Amino acid sequence: MLKIINNLKPFFEDCYRLINVREYSRLRKISPPTASKILKEYCKLGFLEQEKDRNYHFFKANISSRDFIDLSRIYWRKKLESLQTELQKKLMSPSAALFGSLSKAEAKINSDMDIAIFSVERKEINLKPYEEKLNRKISLYWFKSIESGDNHFLMNNIINGYVLFGTLRLK
Repeated sequence: MLKIINNLKPFFEDCYRLINVREYSRLRKISPPTASKILKEYCKLGFLEQEKDRNYHFFKANISSRDFIDLSRIYWRKKLESLQTELQKKLMSPSAALFGSLSKAEAKINSDMDIAIFSVERKEINLKPYEEKLNRKISLYWFKSIESGDNHFLMNNIINGYVLFGTLRLK
């Protein structure tokens, strides 16, 4: 499983990027024939889609694949592990959910990370080191409970996101 996630990393980072075999082989530091074999295998599994332009084969994320979306969520959860640990240490029984483009496998290279925090208390968290490590802006949205959010569209987005830790409960 970890091998699949590592191999798909360029597609998780930018889900709309078209990558050819040579570029992928450079990114993953593998030979072009090996890269071609891996990419074609992931197309068969439904994680990637292939496009042909003249003699070039381009691959992109299959963002309509439920399996790709699930793998993307696991990838981002692992990337956010240190931030999750800090939030759990600083807050009393918090819950957190990743929502927005990253939870839907619709990330672009400049997409920010939207994280909803459900906690009775609110503390300042220094996000700078995490933003530098991930090369993305992190936006934290604080709520006391799911019911406390007055924007129903936002709350629906959060509920349909990916729970990083804790549980989201209706009272």
